[in-house]
Amino acid sequence: MITARVFRQFSIAAVVAIVGGLAFTRTESRFTRESRNAAPARDGAVGANEPGFSERADRDVQISVWNQALTADPISAIAMGQLAALHLQRAREGGTWEDYVQAESLARRSLGKRTNRNSATASTLVSVLLAQHRFTEAREVATELVLRDPDVPQYRATLGEVAMELGDDVAADSLFRSVWEQRSMLSIAPRVARWLELTNHVREARRLLITARREAMSRREIAKETKAWFHLRVADLELRSGRLRAAEAAIRDGLTVEPNDPRLLSAMARVADANGDYTQVVAWGERAIGLQLDPGTLGLVGDAYSAMGDSARAREYFETLEVAVSMQPGAYHRAWSLYLLDHGLRVNEVLSKAQAELTSRKDVYGYDVLAWALHKAGRQAEAQAAMRAALRLGTPDPLLTRHARAIIGVEGVVASNTSSPRRSPLRLSPLGED
Repeated sequence: MITARVFRQFSIAAVVAIVGGLAFTRTESRFTRESRNAAPARDGAVGANEPGFSERADRDVQISVWNQALTADPISAIAMGQLAALHLQRAREGGTWEDYVQAESLARRSLGKRTNRNSATASTLVSVLLAQHRFTEAREVATELVLRDPDVPQYRATLGEVAMELGDDVAADSLFRSVWEQRSMLSIAPRVARWLELTNHVREARRLLITARREAMSRREIAKETKAWFHLRVADLELRSGRLRAAEAAIRDGLTVEPNDPRLLSAMARVADANGDYTQVVAWGERAIGLQLDPGTLGLVGDAYSAMGDSARAREYFETLEVAVSMQPGAYHRAWSLYLLDHGLRVNEVLSKAQAELTSRKDVYGYDVLAWALHKAGRQAEAQAAMRAALRLGTPDPLLTRHARAIIGVEGVVASNTSSPRRSPLRLSPLGED
């Protein structure tokens, strides 16, 4: 006799088989065609309308099928965990904020059923919380995950990332040391590379990211969105390093993988801004916004219109930016705060929020926002102290350098960089010999 529980397990197994089969069909949906063609190609665009299947359609099908599995077995921790991971992936591929909300709810329900042999779902929950900038909660979940599975280096790297975001430099340093031998793993390399960059080991960070990108591109099972993300990570590093041609090359390579990735399109707008090409800022930025509303890109395009003398369009973008930020739940948006400060708007409001955030999140960029707000408020001595805290790791970032020069002067920047501990946090002395 087949019990109800056995029947449910059989149903889930059948679902898994169906999903696996669907991965090979790659039938293009109407939604996929429309989303791919939504943004017309502009001058300089790379492959905007090239034929190719968007994996988002697969994600929609997989979510639908796993929902059927959950209906068949409403208490299945497996089905909830799979759905949480799929909603997270769809959010990364250009979905809505609701995908993050769904992913969190499903992950918490799954973990409520069981934590034993459910670490993957806990890892998904950490990623969801990080995406929502809920770093304190992410640290709690990540800490429990590491305590349950201390021998899994990926989980220690994740906790290291959370510590890095919270500005807990000692914990981040210790955790990244613990995974140094596994740094080439795709789930570890970008996290270690970011810590290397923050601590002014850019050459080593670049080497690690480029190697990881090559590995990701060689693996067929890696989603296109993830491959594009590795190109984005390289581009971000090169852009912050002032290597604009290298950044643009990385973005163009990424767009051949995922032509309508809004993050890459936004990155190209940032490259155009660094080159002072405001027409291209608008072209790339509007394509990105047409696919996914991003406050940072909205501000960039609005400033480009202002630089070109179109104050009416600039005002439209400012108003849209304000609405977009107000619709995002969770922690305040730093890009919005810097935008307001750069334009001399709501200085006291931004200052108050920056001070509040620093009670729990003390990373270098939090201190940078605070320093810039204090500077705009005319509180120079306090701004200088906050700016030195922002420079404590010697992070080579044009944003930090620009603010530091305005607040403590060129000589002060040099002095701060000289006094910053230039030690090798990950024992990098033998790295060149690898």
